[in-house]
Amino acid sequence: MVPLVLPILQFGFVYRLWEEHAVEVKRDYCQNSCWDTVFKAGYETGAGSYKHIYFNATWQTGAMWALTLFAALLLYEASRHLLGVWIAGRLRWRMAILALASIYPHYYGFWTLWGYLNDDFYEQVQHQLLFSLTEAISTVMVLRLADSNLQASPQRLMVIVGVAGGHVLAAAWDQFVGNVMRGEGGLHQVLRDLGFMVPDLLHILLPILELSGYAEVRRIPPAYLISNGLAAATAATMGGIWLFSICL
Repeated sequence: MVPLVLPILQFGFVYRLWEEHAVEVKRDYCQNSCWDTVFKAGYETGAGSYKHIYFNATWQTGAMWALTLFAALLLYEASRHLLGVWIAGRLRWRMAILALASIYPHYYGFWTLWGYLNDDFYEQVQHQLLFSLTEAISTVMVLRLADSNLQASPQRLMVIVGVAGGHVLAAAWDQFVGNVMRGEGGLHQVLRDLGFMVPDLLHILLPILELSGYAEVRRIPPAYLISNGLAAATAATMGGIWLFSICL
């Protein structure tokens, strides 16, 4: 249901935020010289000049289709894993919350890559891949730690915190401060940036809370673990910022 409902919400409800930019389409007078018609071949007789969807037979179309299938399959496998550990009574709720919070960043990243391929805008692909791949590393760790059979060690938790810290600093450096804090962005830009920042802040807060629980069970002073963990997270974050600065 999630892959079905998300685009409906996006192009139905959220579309209203961009309604002022929409143009009126005169369907009876549509002409498109950019369509190679390979899909319809000789059946393209002009009987219906307007097409809700059309595609060209190019490698970019194949890459966009592969990206779509890959994203849908990953979403399915992640959902199956979370439901499995929940049914088995082994679900860590903090990690489940983080998994849900990461849906929007992954969804936005998917459409961004899809759009760059569609527009032949390859200069930005490397930039987006860095965010998407680091987000994927964090989400894989979240999904693994969602199973309480796996120890929530400081090293594993700090992978999540380090990636989120890098994303927070990169977002603040890039657009968040201007669009949200200074009020310079449009409504859709503010919602987009909040949709990134809130999950990243949760990816910092909840693993630290999980780390405190880890310390209590083992009778280790939480301050000791948190200070050492934050030192590791800071090092990971600074390394991430260095990589971000190269790609930015």
